[in-house]
Amino acid sequence: MKVFKFYPKNRSKFHFGSSHGKLEETFSSDKLFSALNNCAVLLYGSGEENKVLDFLHNCRISSLYPGIQSFNMEKQETAEMFFFPRPMLPQEFVEDKDLQTHKKEKKIRYISIGAFKHLNKFWQAKGRCEFNMSDLKAFGGVFACTAEELQALGLNEDYENIKLMNFDAKPRVVISRFDDHSENFFYQEEGEVIYHQKDNILLRPFMYFCIDGERDSSLTAVIRLVADEGLGGKRSQGMGYFEEVLEDELPDELFSGEGQYYMNISTVYPGKEEVDDLEYYELVERSGYIYSQFGRPFRKKRVRLIREGSIFSRKIKGQIIDIRPEAFKEHSVFLNGKAFLIPLGRCSDEF
Repeated sequence: MKVFKFYPKNRSKFHFGSSHGKLEETFSSDKLFSALNNCAVLLYGSGEENKVLDFLHNCRISSLYPGIQSFNMEKQETAEMFFFPRPMLPQEFVEDKDLQTHKKEKKIRYISIGAFKHLNKFWQAKGRCEFNMSDLKAFGGVFACTAEELQALGLNEDYENIKLMNFDAKPRVVISRFDDHSENFFYQEEGEVIYHQKDNILLRPFMYFCIDGERDSSLTAVIRLVADEGLGGKRSQGMGYFEEVLEDELPDELFSGEGQYYMNISTVYPGKEEVDDLEYYELVERSGYIYSQFGRPFRKKRVRLIREGSIFSRKIKGQIIDIRPEAFKEHSVFLNGKAFLIPLGRCSDEF
């Protein structure tokens, strides 16, 4: 499976989420789809000859997830760890587990690829639909991974307190455009990427997304333009930019095969016949204004999507919908709710 990795500079700032709502750590697939479409139009225009637009409407795109790169400055060696969203499964109840351990496990928001494989094997052995943290390590408080993955990064101790992403609220004021007086005081939330160095090991966070389908160099050009244009809000304040984009591959076995259940790594807008296949899920709302070069802005239709990490009982497709209001006639406004699913609770020992 092809993945594209975005590497921010140390102390780079981001604003993912709505301007008035709470910040989000994940840049969701429907927003990434819009960013890719806008940059494709900037590069190649909106005509029928733009093959990138056709590709984006027919492929599957995941949300943007965190990863960690470890660089051994002594050996000049690099290792990386990729994370998925934590599955929305009931947490296993263990009577003799102490309260502090239980609280740590509840804070986990992402699981590594190794932890995901472990969960599949544990689930297959136990036959229960539960999230289990046995034999996993809580890296940085919110990431679950295996001991072998930590060792590959060169970390042996003090890994629990490493903080690679910081969220803060900075005071701001609104300045009147007429007399330069401040009219309103408010707090603006922002996320900040933090590199971490311990001895000869440098930990460098990055973000990545998965994409499938036949592609060519024109798509790579669009993705590089996305990194230059930036992602998220407050880009006029220097937020959301990346200094490097690289391509990589993840094992196809993660995404293929059959499972007892399926977890989405994209936001999903299911069809009416697919709603009954939801097992464990959360909803997230989308609203806001249309980004267009034609006339004044219009408010988009308000919709609800299935959040990443939700669990489905079978494979579903989801759909792309048009969310433009009736008064807006210039062009379509698409929201990508196609499902990007990976098997969970595999039916065989294929990996």
